[in-house]
Amino acid sequence: MYSKLILLFVSLHFGHSLYAQNKKSALAEIMQTYHSYNMFDGAVLVADQGKIIYEGAFGPANREWNIPNKTDTKFMIGSVSKPLTATLALIQAQKGLLSLDKTVEDYLPEFKNKPAAKVTIRQLLNHTSGIPNYDIIKDFFPRISRQNFTRQDYIKVFMDSALLFTPGSQYAYSSWGYFTLGYIMERVTNKSYDKLMSEDIFERLKMTNSGSYYHMQIVPGRATGYDYSFGGFTSSDFRDQSNTMGTGDIYSTVEDLFKFHMGLANNTILNKELTDEMFMPGIPPAKYGYGWFNKQFKYTPTDSIASNFHLGMTEGFISFIRRIPSTNSMVVILCNSSPTDFFGITNSLFNVLYNQPVHIKQPAHKKVETDIQALGVSKAMEEFQKMKADTAHYYVDWISMNFIAEQLLGLKRLKDAEIIAENNVATFPDKDLIMATMANVYLALNKKEEAIKFYKRALEISPGFEEARNRLKELTAGQ
Repeated sequence: MYSKLILLFVSLHFGHSLYAQNKKSALAEIMQTYHSYNMFDGAVLVADQGKIIYEGAFGPANREWNIPNKTDTKFMIGSVSKPLTATLALIQAQKGLLSLDKTVEDYLPEFKNKPAAKVTIRQLLNHTSGIPNYDIIKDFFPRISRQNFTRQDYIKVFMDSALLFTPGSQYAYSSWGYFTLGYIMERVTNKSYDKLMSEDIFERLKMTNSGSYYHMQIVPGRATGYDYSFGGFTSSDFRDQSNTMGTGDIYSTVEDLFKFHMGLANNTILNKELTDEMFMPGIPPAKYGYGWFNKQFKYTPTDSIASNFHLGMTEGFISFIRRIPSTNSMVVILCNSSPTDFFGITNSLFNVLYNQPVHIKQPAHKKVETDIQALGVSKAMEEFQKMKADTAHYYVDWISMNFIAEQLLGLKRLKDAEIIAENNVATFPDKDLIMATMANVYLALNKKEEAIKFYKRALEISPGFEEARNRLKELTAGQ
C-alpha cells in the first residue's frame, strides 16, 4: 500500500505542486515544508499498522552550540505526561493499591474538610473533579512557577481552593488534579513518582530515554527549549519542575512514545478492561477519558475514525500525540521551538496515511511577525488583511495571532499590542482567549471599563473561563 502514488499539494512561498513517490517521502516533504516556515524544530514519528514508517528530525537541539536535533533527542513533553500518569494510576488500580471510587481524603487525610475531600480518583483522572487549574492565580507565572516545592508544600498552594462545580457534574482541565493524583500514588506505594514511573512503565516497555526531569539533573541528549519571537528565537523562561509532578515533568523521545503506544495497544502493562475504560469518551465537548482526549479524527468531510490524543506545552517545548487504535497507527511530534501548528502538522501527516491530498498554506502569522519588525504594526495589519483574503496561499491561525498580541504585551509594547489585539477581536469574535487578551491589554493601558467589557465577552463565550471571572471580580469589587 505504501507504493501507491499520493498527490501532495504544497502551497509554498514560490508556489508549486509535487508528486510524492511514496508515503515516507510525502511525510518528509510535509515536515520539511513546516520547518522552512519556522513552524517546526524537533523530532517526528509516524507509525501505521504497528510499524514505524517515518522518522525525522529538524532544526537545532541547542542553538548556542548549533547542535542538531536527532530522532533520539530527548524533549520535555509537557502535558503529554498526563496519559503516562493516568496509565500509572490505572496500573496501581490493577495491583489493588488504588480504588477509582475512593476519595482524595481516603488517601490524603490532610484533605479532610477541604473542598476537594470527596473528589474520587476517577474524577481526578477525567478532569471532572472541579479542582481549579493553576491559572486562577494571576501571578502564577513566574512567581510560583519558579519556586521549588516539597510535595506537602505545593499541595498547600491549592488545597483550600473552592471547587468550580460539584465533582462529576462537569469537565474542567486541572493540572492541580493530576499533581494530586501523582502525590496519592507516592503515598500509597511509598515510592517517588519518578521511581514508580520508571519501574511500572519505562523499564517494562524499554523506554530507556524517558524520565522525570529536575533542573539540576544532567540529561545527556536533552534539547533546549526556545520561543520564536519577532524575527528570531529567545531562550525559554525557567520553571521549577517540582510543581509539575504528574502533570508535565517528563522528558521522552519519539521512539519511546511509540513504545508507550504499542504497550497500550498490546495490553503489555494494562489489562484490556482498564485500557478500554481509559479510552471511553468523557463529558462533551472535551470527551476526556483517563489521560486522553477521545474524539473522532475527521480525515474527509464525511469520514472519521476514533482517536486518542493529547497536547503538551511547557517552557519552549510543544508536544502532540494522536493514536488511531483501529489501525494501530500514531503520530507524535516533539518540538523545541514554540509556538507551532500542532493540529495542522499532525492532521497533514495522518491525511497521508489515509491517501488524502495535503494542502499546506503559508502561515499568515509568521509573515506578520517579520512585517512587524520591518514595517511596523499598523502596516503589518494592512498586509494581514491581504493575506486573510488570499485563502489559496495563506491560512490564519487564531491561537498564533493571539500569541503575537500576548508577546507584545509581555514586551510592554502596549500600543502595538492594542493594535494587534483589536484586529484579533474583529477577526475572531467567537474566541474567549482573544477577548481575554484584549482585556489584559486594556488593563495594562489603564482602560478599566474597556477591560471589564472584554472580560465579560470572554465569559459570554465560555461561562467556565475562571481566569476571566477572577479578573472581572477584582475589577468590579466594591461596585
